[in-house]
Amino acid sequence: MAAVHFTPAPAVIEDPVTYKEASALLADTPYAPTSKAIARWVAAANRIEVTIPVEREGRTDRVSWTLLVREHKKRTAQQLRDAAR
Repeated sequence: MAAVHFTPAPAVIEDPVTYKEASALLADTPYAPTSKAIARWVAAANRIEVTIPVEREGRTDRVSWTLLVREHKKRTAQQLRDAAR
């Protein structure tokens, strides 16, 4: 008899985008991030407190667009505060 291996269901991301797609969507903003910068944001946010789920398909990561926009807003606000000093 074969053994059955159960794996937990992956987190479902309602509005998935790749880092490259997110970078293209944010390109028209004053502080347009690169796809590598977005990947660093996600890693940093997941290390600290905010949980941005990452869905991996092969070599492509997908993250929530809504959560990325919130992270972009937070980081842009910080850059503007720093520039005002």
